[in-house]
Amino acid sequence: CLALCLHRVAAKLGHSQSQFNLGRNYSDGEGKSQVDDVEATRWFRAAAEQGHRDAQFVLGRRYDGGKGTPRDTTEATRWFRAAAEQGHLDAQFELGWRNDCGEGTPRDTTDAMRWFRAAAEQGHNGALIELEYRDEGH
Repeated sequence: CLALCLHRVAAKLGHSQSQFNLGRNYSDGEGKSQVDDVEATRWFRAAAEQGHRDAQFVLGRRYDGGKGTPRDTTEATRWFRAAAEQGHLDAQFELGWRNDCGEGTPRDTTDAMRWFRAAAEQGHNGALIELEYRDEGH
């Protein structure tokens, strides 16, 4: 309980890592927290708004799946983009896919390739496979 109590205090004081950790506690039920998707999303959003890239990615996932918030693919893409611009590997791949399919953003294959390349440069297997597939003329 001590760690959870300290996270709560620090989160309320605006510490983004504590906000992210508190979001995880509510999301997973860690630290003797009850699972509460709405409360988890609230804390992930607080951290994401301060530029916490992992929180931005998780918030994108939550908007995409409608977990603790109504499903909103445009808002999901906005948060994936914020995380991707900070070098978040999975967000870069996700943004490549979204640009390629037009999910939550207008379809833009040039931007899709840019994000697939960024993720591949960091070793993302899905991005490497995607680029190899495209290089083969598919």
